[in-house]
Amino acid sequence: MLTYIVRRILATIPMLVGITLVSFLLLHALPGDPTAVLLGQRATEQNKQELRRQLGLDQPLHAQYGQYVGGTLRGDFGESHRTNQPVLTELKQKIPATIELALAAMFLATIVGVSLGVLAAIKPRSVFDFACLSMALVGVSMPVFWLGFMAQKVLAGELKWLPFSGRLDFGTWARFQSDTGFYTLDALFVYQRADLFADVMLHLALPAIVLSTVPTALIARITRATMLETLKQDFIRTARAKGATPAAVVLRHGLRNALIPILTAVATQFGYLLGGAVLTETIFAWPGLGRYVIESIDALDARPLQASVLVVATAFVLVNLLTDLSYAFIDPRLRKREAA
Repeated sequence: MLTYIVRRILATIPMLVGITLVSFLLLHALPGDPTAVLLGQRATEQNKQELRRQLGLDQPLHAQYGQYVGGTLRGDFGESHRTNQPVLTELKQKIPATIELALAAMFLATIVGVSLGVLAAIKPRSVFDFACLSMALVGVSMPVFWLGFMAQKVLAGELKWLPFSGRLDFGTWARFQSDTGFYTLDALFVYQRADLFADVMLHLALPAIVLSTVPTALIARITRATMLETLKQDFIRTARAKGATPAAVVLRHGLRNALIPILTAVATQFGYLLGGAVLTETIFAWPGLGRYVIESIDALDARPLQASVLVVATAFVLVNLLTDLSYAFIDPRLRKREAA
């Protein structure tokens, strides 16, 4: 077991090194002279040379990379020239919003996707199976920006069930100061106000529903395919022959043994949601990491872009690492294989 964990952790080190290298080269991949972007087009050559010296851009590339890695390990991502604020301070404000949205969307996608996949596998080639596959195909094919606008028009505009955008009503936001950046946790445990928590959940519902459509469809299709294969196995026939109830056969024996592919799909989609919520956050004015990236691209602000790429890619790697480690707890055969 320990060998399995150590191997998986060591395998992530080259990926993390590669992530730092890609994010470092992002500054040099931007068009134009970075100092001209920072100082403006009217800056003199002397001003540009002075800024290059301050930023270390006059040093060899390997020396710049070493300084970048050292600063990253200390949590120093530089300053944003757009806001003149430390990038780390801004990330602490943006990341909780994205994590909260991604967790809500992933919760919906997992519950709905697994349920649809299991029900479709129980009755293959039936009307319900065809309906589930059709819903999954539509969910994968539908553009997120179109679905977001339609959801705003119908659910927020015409029916007035949910708010258009934001994380809180403006009047509530003016009186609310978040301690952690996670509004749901602060409303429940810091302020302990049910009305505040309800307001947070209402604002979270619409973007979470829109963001969950693609992972719901993918999880449903993978669950269906995996369950169809699992329900054909000999141990399933044995469980039925012993008199196990249909629910026990499907859930305790079938779904439990089909968890690894499903868990892989859930973890992969969650990693994508952390970095792929750009359109959703822009449509719903959600002050998260995706919207922060768009604003930084518009301003050609390199430091926030570097830090955002580094954070998202690292989070994706760590989510997949935790998923790999969980396999050993779900499937005892992996522990036996490593022990052998």
